[in-house]
Amino acid sequence: MNQNEPEYPLNFDLSKSEGIESILTLLNLIPDPAIIYSRGNDQILAANNALFLLTNLEEKDFLNQVIHTLLPNIQDTNPTTGHGQKTRLRHKRQSMIQVSVRIFSLSKFTDHLIIILRPEDMQTREATKPFDQTALVEKIHSLFHAREQDDLKSSLSVVLEASCELLSADVVCLYKASGTIPQLSQYLASNDVLACELPDPLTSEDLSNTQDAFLWTSEELARNQLQKTAASADFKYLVVVPLGQDNARFGLFVAGSKTEKPLPHLLPMAKLLATYTAGLMEDQIALQNTRNLANKVKQVVRIQNEIISNLEEGILILSPDLTIAEINRAAEDMLGYANVEAIRQPIDNILIGSESFGSAFSSAKEGYPTLLRGDLTLHHRSGKSFPAQVMTTPVMSNGKLVSIIVVIRDTSQAAESQAQQKQLEQRAILGEVTAIFAHEVRNPLNAITLSLQLMEENLEGDEENLQWISKIQKECDNLIELMESVLSFSRPLEYKMSSVNLTQMINQLLDRWRPRLLRVKVTPFFESEVESPFIQGDQRALEQVFTNLISNAI
Repeated sequence: MNQNEPEYPLNFDLSKSEGIESILTLLNLIPDPAIIYSRGNDQILAANNALFLLTNLEEKDFLNQVIHTLLPNIQDTNPTTGHGQKTRLRHKRQSMIQVSVRIFSLSKFTDHLIIILRPEDMQTREATKPFDQTALVEKIHSLFHAREQDDLKSSLSVVLEASCELLSADVVCLYKASGTIPQLSQYLASNDVLACELPDPLTSEDLSNTQDAFLWTSEELARNQLQKTAASADFKYLVVVPLGQDNARFGLFVAGSKTEKPLPHLLPMAKLLATYTAGLMEDQIALQNTRNLANKVKQVVRIQNEIISNLEEGILILSPDLTIAEINRAAEDMLGYANVEAIRQPIDNILIGSESFGSAFSSAKEGYPTLLRGDLTLHHRSGKSFPAQVMTTPVMSNGKLVSIIVVIRDTSQAAESQAQQKQLEQRAILGEVTAIFAHEVRNPLNAITLSLQLMEENLEGDEENLQWISKIQKECDNLIELMESVLSFSRPLEYKMSSVNLTQMINQLLDRWRPRLLRVKVTPFFESEVESPFIQGDQRALEQVFTNLISNAI
């Protein structure tokens, strides 16, 4: 193994029991004595079973101690220059053992090393199939690169390929729970052709028989569908490990071979790979859920900000230390401070009014909302004042203050609106009274005009009272015109359509104007080709049109 090859990202954290167990399992797979050593701290962190068997030492004899406690004569622990050196290994009851040293770096981010010690005067007993330690480390190294892939299936494909080599398997397949149906379906496989020879999906019988890891070989009796299918497809072995915690199983790790017999370490290695695979899948699912949640939160925040920005009320969001965290556009206009000017400023520097807000903020810190109104006035940055209502609302989480929301309502606009409404109501009442008054006065005026006309006809031409009658008649005409004008302004704008007899309406209108027409020596004449022409229209509006025409003509 080249010492300059890219190193794998192993973070050896002894406080994590699962990580320690996984590393110790890998370490025990090395047949020669081996230790994990922290070069920076000069401390032996762990050792495999082969070392304890060879030296008869106990953990207390060398673990968490300096390297020379175990290897008194070692000269160099550098992975590049110390590789291949000869040294002596301490034994508890016998003389020290001559060993050759091989040093491998666990990670480029740490100074943790694997030191493998091969006794020169002993032949290491190997498994049925020779197992190369360097190849083992490189294969395990490839597992760590799985997390660098872009998506879950790509990551799992790397794990499955490495698992095939580590287990000497022809196929490694993952089964995964699908939906609410109580069955497992094939999710991913290292060899799709061989995976098709395994059952898909698995039945409820297989689910109940796969709660624990097991190794089946062709010499054994096939007891469930998975084993029977493997036997009929001429598999020599099948190892099955459940994925997930005991109370939350979500799949199966299945490996098998048609050409190789199972290795002695097959089951513990399969458990280790299944644990790593389950962790990878759970991490990816958790990451995706976190991303989905983050997107939803961003969307909610975006909507919330849009709502706050478009509110007519001013909104100030305060941190627990009473500094401004956010301010909307309405509050900027009310107080005269831009967002960038107000952010992280103490609220007392921005919100200035005729009353102190200290008690309101104190109540908010204790979790109580407050509404300030009445004669409260706030001051704009320019010095102008305006009446306002201010409400403070605390935002609590688990009994702890997270923020305070301050809502400002400018009541000057409301007061102005109320005044305008009152004025409109008064004008409406005045219009109704005026209309009634005009109708009531116009009828007596018409009667007076007719009476004056009769008096004028009965008097002689040289009668001196004719002059006074003419003046009274003129004033009556002026009053009638005034009443007509008043009525035109007091009538509603909407028209009421109905059937109108034009002949009848115009004759009635001419009768009303006849006294005035006679005084100006105008003889009215009306003729219609149609005896009773009816049209659809608003009679009052039509009367006003003809009245204006006659008035303008004379």
